[in-house]
Amino acid sequence: MFSKILCGLDGSEHALRAARAACELARRFDAPLTFLTVTKELRQSGEIRRFLQLEQLAGEPQYVLDEVTEEILAAARRLARDSGLSRVQTEVRTGHPARVLVDFAARKNYDCIVLGSRGLGDIGGLLLGSVSHKVATLAKCTVVTVKGDA
Repeated sequence: MFSKILCGLDGSEHALRAARAACELARRFDAPLTFLTVTKELRQSGEIRRFLQLEQLAGEPQYVLDEVTEEILAAARRLARDSGLSRVQTEVRTGHPARVLVDFAARKNYDCIVLGSRGLGDIGGLLLGSVSHKVATLAKCTVVTVKGDA
């Protein structure tokens, strides 16, 4: 049924549940799985920019500097490994999560996106619409929204 599965992660408990569900879907359908984390663009002050240059980190992608992002992806890789999956990738992008997820899925021909029902931006989600709702509305492929325990 699904030949390529994309799972959006933000570090929330709902995203972790979604990762578990995505692993199960990938195992059931023998499909490759990609975990995608979307980070906000790092705004650097002049002092931080100078520090990065002195430490020879200037020009590095911002996510190299983001320990939280790496922890999120490491947890997802552990889940996939524990599920017996071998065809797993991790990706990091910057931007607006819903737009990035939908665009990434379309460009790379994913036929299923798995997300948690609520992420870290619960207040913003209540006011502006959640990422999962926006993805479900905009995506051209199947979107699985994981609500409870998965």
